[in-house]
Amino acid sequence: MTKLRFIFCFLVVCQVSAWAKVSAFTRWIDPSRLGERWEQHPLERTRPLVVGDILYYSNLSGDVMAVHRLEGYPLWKKRLPAGVEGALTYARSKIFVGDTAGNLFALSARDGSEIWKFKIQSEWLSAPTVLRDKVFVSSSNDEIFALSEQTGKELWHYSHRGDEKMTVRGTGSPAVYGNEVFQGFSDGYLVGLSAVDGKILWEKKLRSRERFYDVDMAPYVDDQSVIAATFDGKLYSLNRMNGESQWVASVGSYGGFLVENDVVFFSGLNGYFHALDRKTGSVKWKTPFMEGIGLTPTRVGELIVIPTSSDPLYLIQPKDGEVVWKGGLGAGTLAPVAASGDDQWFYCLSNYGVLYSFEVLRSSPFLQRPETVATPSAIQRHRDFHEAPPPTPVTPEPEKQST
Repeated sequence: MTKLRFIFCFLVVCQVSAWAKVSAFTRWIDPSRLGERWEQHPLERTRPLVVGDILYYSNLSGDVMAVHRLEGYPLWKKRLPAGVEGALTYARSKIFVGDTAGNLFALSARDGSEIWKFKIQSEWLSAPTVLRDKVFVSSSNDEIFALSEQTGKELWHYSHRGDEKMTVRGTGSPAVYGNEVFQGFSDGYLVGLSAVDGKILWEKKLRSRERFYDVDMAPYVDDQSVIAATFDGKLYSLNRMNGESQWVASVGSYGGFLVENDVVFFSGLNGYFHALDRKTGSVKWKTPFMEGIGLTPTRVGELIVIPTSSDPLYLIQPKDGEVVWKGGLGAGTLAPVAASGDDQWFYCLSNYGVLYSFEVLRSSPFLQRPETVATPSAIQRHRDFHEAPPPTPVTPEPEKQST
């Protein structure tokens, strides 16, 4: 029987703060790729997906997997022809996933079986966006495709040919609002398209430097405006209808946005996590992080979790930016965190492909230092049961007969 490769444990890391003692418990870990050899440091970019009690994730090895998000046991696994770098999403009981060989698959979320495939000559590096009966997805060659959600047939195709010579390898997805699609490109432009036929509604030049001016993050869009950032150091709020500038902040970003209660949360390229006023762009607070690139903030209960490319993970109070917990993955990550929404659990894939499951809890006031406590689990009990050697048969001794 196939050996299950999940390690379960509780890792408790506590930190005193004004809010409370907060701990993120590592509930289970999948270290199955730790034995792989890499010619260079791998950088995992794909955000896991939480759908009910199932967690879907993929990696640079081309594996797409479904596991139980609370216990961690595997449900199914499918190997793609090439690695996955960011192109994973869920909609309508399907997993849409693209690889670096140009294959875009629609898989059954139930068992991983292939429903349809769409092939191009460039790489898929961003998560598809699904709205109603269409799948919108951008390629590494600055193209956007609109496909039929049911069949994978191409409905329209927009090609944005810029003059860039060297770009940052980003994973920004199309943002869709109503019948409008918004996408940033490697030449520093943000474009609004018709979701019906792909015709240009407007385009806006955002770059302000001569190199590395990519719009790598997925834009945020609502009825008020479109928010986007460039890698060269600016963040913009634009009128959704015509692309005219509403305000500009002098800080760029590589990760995405979290917008709540008229506050824009994001990780700046200046070494700070930021919260800006949604209407004016004024700074509400900013909190420094240690090193690396900060990624997309994600809401987990009352807090916000933000990973970084060089470790650690941060849990932050949204009202004032206070750091209430920090914890490492060992190698950092370029993959944003996924959260369940119904509880305090969140999930993150490290740069070496190790999947971590965390639960946020308020610490016991009696716990004064970090501790590691080994705990049994359903998977471990299952493994012990199936891998235990058979019991040695015992031959009963013959009864003594009286004479």
